[in-house]
Amino acid sequence: MTPARRATPADAEGITRLRSELILSRPLDPAWLSRCRDQLAERLRPGGDARAHVVDAPGGGLVTCALALVSPVLPAPRYPQGLAARVQAVATRPGYRRRGYARAALTALLDELEQDGVTLFELHASDESRPLYEGLGFRSDPALMRRTAPRPQSHGEHRPGTATDDWDTIRRLAAAFRRLDTEQELAPEEQWTLQVLKLAEEVGEAAQAVIGARGTNPRKGHSHTWADVQDEVADAVITGMVALARLRPDAREYFAAVLARKAVRFLPAQDPGAEPQLR
Repeated sequence: MTPARRATPADAEGITRLRSELILSRPLDPAWLSRCRDQLAERLRPGGDARAHVVDAPGGGLVTCALALVSPVLPAPRYPQGLAARVQAVATRPGYRRRGYARAALTALLDELEQDGVTLFELHASDESRPLYEGLGFRSDPALMRRTAPRPQSHGEHRPGTATDDWDTIRRLAAAFRRLDTEQELAPEEQWTLQVLKLAEEVGEAAQAVIGARGTNPRKGHSHTWADVQDEVADAVITGMVALARLRPDAREYFAAVLARKAVRFLPAQDPGAEPQLR
């Protein structure tokens, strides 16, 4: 079993991704991932309020993380140092679960915090993780309540139905397929290869639909409609977007940059104030 080790600021990227992919109800977009990574890296430095223990994956990256944030509270007999810790994230990649990694990382984290004088801990537990936490001394508290203040929508923030919302859906699909492939213990390059081959399959089905819509196959005749072609093209586009999202965490920004670069070759420069010219 790979031992757990204390996390450093360099582990902020891996911890942030584990939290985004395996804990949050919706994966973070690239901007939020960067924001969380940079903030966590600072908070993991000496003197910061973050503590974490992790388990390394054999091929690089992280298998497991256990992250806590320390905060001051007024002292009391049960926490005389006036320190509390909220266990923010405990996660293990699907292909490595039930090997004791989460217990090892969380135990090491709790030991370190207790050595620092922390004696008050809290966390939110799922039904699946409850036995782990109970085995380490956590107990349910019926008096604990939670409130999240409503956040006003900032200027420029995209609403549902926009391109950003579409990319959010694509990222969620990519994360779901990534989890399924990881459970099959496929290496990242194998996952990317299969996804790109899936794209080739979808493009081939779109081509078959065109042949069927035009009736150029003498054996099958008019086997498709142009509406079928549209559906197949949409499938190919979605599969391509998912493939890009699995290959690059900044897929939306990368796609926008490539689109702008390619468009210059075909779209003539135009004065923004000029009337469009009909052709």
